[in-house]
Amino acid sequence: MSGGNVLVQITSDAAGAGGIQLNGADVTSLFQPGSAPNTLVGLLTGLNLGSNTLAAGAKSLVITNYSIKGPIVSGPYVQPFICQTDVFQLPDGTTLGPPTDVDCSAPTKITYLYKPVTGTALVPLPSPSSLPPDVAMTTSLNGASVPFVVRLETGTMDRGIYQNAVLFDPTSDPAPTPFTPPKGWNHLLLAQHGSGCPGGWYVQGRAQGVNILTGNNLQRLAEGWGIFINTLQHPANSCNATVAGEATMMGKEHFIETFGVPNYTLSTGGSGGAITSEGVGDAFPGLFDGILISAAFPDTLSIPMSGADGHLLAHYFTVTNPTGFTLDQQVAVSGYRGQQAWYDAANQSGRIDPVPNRADIPGYSSAVWNAAVPAALRYDPVTIVAARGRRCSTGCGTFTGAIL
Repeated sequence: MSGGNVLVQITSDAAGAGGIQLNGADVTSLFQPGSAPNTLVGLLTGLNLGSNTLAAGAKSLVITNYSIKGPIVSGPYVQPFICQTDVFQLPDGTTLGPPTDVDCSAPTKITYLYKPVTGTALVPLPSPSSLPPDVAMTTSLNGASVPFVVRLETGTMDRGIYQNAVLFDPTSDPAPTPFTPPKGWNHLLLAQHGSGCPGGWYVQGRAQGVNILTGNNLQRLAEGWGIFINTLQHPANSCNATVAGEATMMGKEHFIETFGVPNYTLSTGGSGGAITSEGVGDAFPGLFDGILISAAFPDTLSIPMSGADGHLLAHYFTVTNPTGFTLDQQVAVSGYRGQQAWYDAANQSGRIDPVPNRADIPGYSSAVWNAAVPAALRYDPVTIVAARGRRCSTGCGTFTGAIL
């Protein structure tokens, strides 16, 4: 649980005399009958960081609440980390503004967009208090005919920038809660995971991996799907499946606490985003009910492992010991049928090689850095050696390089 909120279901036989208490305070009035027989459901807010005790009758449950800034399961923050809330563009042309703290936080913004009858894209809604005369209608998969108006929420979570979107008519739908979901939501949820991987380090992300308001996502919104995403779910911003899984977990939790529990949740992504969907689905069982991926790989682990091994050999044979083995001997050691297949695998490892400008073999390109990361913070073996060389002679001076 994160952000101070939690949606709780209690079997009614546990809620006996004395009602329901959170940290000793009575919260019985926050619960109402659930959809399942003999259950009560309540949205609890204002949880303390750390342990909280929920008691119902003679039974109790300790709920651990984590900061909305994370981390929860991903371990210590990766550093350095470049905030980009001030350049993240919203549909109305504004941004989230400068970060409010060192963890790249920013205020949450709600934006409404609609699809005109003659248009092919969503445009900003002029006013949330009235609908334009040219607003299109759409029918969701659950048969609800509603104005094609989308509520887009943008904020920060787990140091990334999250967004969720769903059909919502601000002129008629009540404020969203798990007990008053939008009429147009079909109770299905889609997690987006973007694509790529090269350059995916040390940045918050100036854009999502995919626009959840356009393309196929526009069709999913028309069908009533809820969609959520985080810049750290996009491997070209953060090529780290553990962080992506944590951001996904927090994003799904927040969606549930805002709109309610989905009937099922799917994940989608392409290439690196497909690997992310697979990795998150494997490492966080139960988070997804299925994945719909493209440009996937039959075995995502063996590809980077064989690439890394291939590059170590290529570097040894071309730089460390260029005359010690014949080509046939090199190929025999590599385990590949021929040199080109071996080199093709080796060239895949450039995206995880931190040494800048290394080009051992034809086609090899190392150290793909996002331009937002200052050069002074990037790993450089020359800088590392120089810094260590003068450490003791300069009173153990500060080292400013970033080690991958």
